[in-house]
Parts: sequence; structure tokens; C-alpha cells
Amino acid sequence: MRKLLPILLLPLLLFLVTSVHAEDLVLKKIGALDVNGKYYAHWWYEPTKLTLEGTGSKGANIDITVDGNMQTINASVADGSWKYTHPTELEKKDHNIDVASGDKKISFILTIGAGSVPAEQASNSALTLPQTGTLLPVLGILALAGMLIYYGFREKKA
Repeated sequence: MRKLLPILLLPLLLFLVTSVHAEDLVLKKIGALDVNGKYYAHWWYEPTKLTLEGTGSKGANIDITVDGNMQTINASVADGSWKYTHPTELEKKDHNIDVASGDKKISFILTIGAGSVPAEQASNSALTLPQTGTLLPVLGILALAGMLIYYGFREKKA
């Protein structure tokens, strides 16, 4: 038992040590839009007053670039949270946004003034694959149904 205990505790210890230092740059909100850390190349937002919120390493410098104009803010020393408010209202057009800290960078195009995704973007989304986790179960169910049909309708020889 004494030899087994270290073998069982070592993976747990490695997991705890590696997960403690997993602070990373995350974009949580674009204005009132809660993006939950999702990264897309293009976002649409209606209000012209831009605010960005997120988390990063505690006390880290966060570089926010809007259409080539960079401003540096500091993340909170307590919890790593940060908030950026653009000094002026943005025009209703596409804007290139970069959020960077250390070697991590989040880049996207923010379209101001469009209420929703354009129709041509929405029509192309129907051609994409289903969400992760739905394709394999569907294939498994089809394979099971095929086997039941094949073996269920075979003639039984006496």
C-alpha cells in the first residue's frame, strides 16, 4: 500500500501544480455583449461606444489596438480583471480590434451599427458541419440501425 500511494498521488499533484498557473488573456465582454471567452474573427455590435472587458495575468499590461491606435491598460493586481473604454464613439463601419498581453493576442473585426449577422453570412452557416459532439453519435445510431435492419430481415435457415 505504501508503494501504491505515491503512484496515485503523483498525477493529482501534477494536475494541481499545472492548473494553478493557467492564467491567460480572455475577452469576456464587448459592451453589454457577453462573449464568454469565445474567439470569432468577426463580431457585430450596435452601440457606438466601445467597452471591452476581460481577464489576464495579475498586474499585466494589456495592449488594446483599435484601427491602429494602441492604448495600454493594466490588469488588476488582485484578480487580473481589466476594462477598456474607448475615448470616443466609433463610426458605424468595420473596425480592426487587437487585444494583446505578453505572447497572447486576440484579433477580430468589430462591425458597429449592424443589428445582426448579414443575410449572406447566415445563409452560408447552413453548409457548415454540425457542432462538435453531434456527428459521431449520429453515425453510431445509423450504424446500429443498419445492423438491426440487416440481421433482422435475413432469412433464417433451419
